[in-house]
Amino acid sequence: MLDSSFKIAELGDRADALEAIRKLEQKLTEQIGSPISLIAYESEPEES
Repeated sequence: MLDSSFKIAELGDRADALEAIRKLEQKLTEQIGSPISLIAYESEPEES
């Protein structure tokens, strides 16, 4: 996976995925003791 391109994942219509990310952010914030923000990326297909 060398030189892979990534873009921000469009999750606006995926309430289940957004909720899972929010719960993990909260859990990590509690464990670490400082605010954690997660960013979802998706890989773009490699050109041949």
